[in-house]
Amino acid sequence: MSTDKERLRREMKRLRAEAGERALRDGRICEALFALPRFAAARSVFLYNAFGSEAGTAGVAARLRAEGRRVLYPRVCGRDMFLVPDEGQGFAPGAFGIPEPLGAVTDELPQVCVLPLLAADKSFRRLGYGGGFYDRWLARNGGGVFKVGVGYDFQLLDEIPAEAHDVLLDAVVTDARVLLRG
Repeated sequence: MSTDKERLRREMKRLRAEAGERALRDGRICEALFALPRFAAARSVFLYNAFGSEAGTAGVAARLRAEGRRVLYPRVCGRDMFLVPDEGQGFAPGAFGIPEPLGAVTDELPQVCVLPLLAADKSFRRLGYGGGFYDRWLARNGGGVFKVGVGYDFQLLDEIPAEAHDVLLDAVVTDARVLLRG
């Protein structure tokens, strides 16, 4: 019995340490984003709601709102993605169980789009979950949008597979470095 309790204590200690490490990494990503001139100047930001092992965006969203900036989140409907302004209306599980904003969609185009990633490479290619939602949205709407992929440094690889429809990022921000294209 005491062995089980000790094992449980060790596991809980490990989980707390990992949570603290993740919060620290997310904080570094947040600071790096706000240090980017195009991000710092943006009045509206399209931000993903972190899910699973994605880099957390709650601190970024809170800071944007505190600074009076507009935050928009994605909502998936069929094969398309739409933007919904964050007006304090809350979230509900949507496509794939990912929390999506309640409220009406908008045609507003943000100045910056922050994208989640499974991996990115030094050629500014992004590997997502394979649904193509961000690539399709960006192909239709993202001509002038500054596209920033965020993730943890271990997700930045030398090279990832690319497809013809993949939209290149303008920047990659990790907890350890920032890469800018061009």
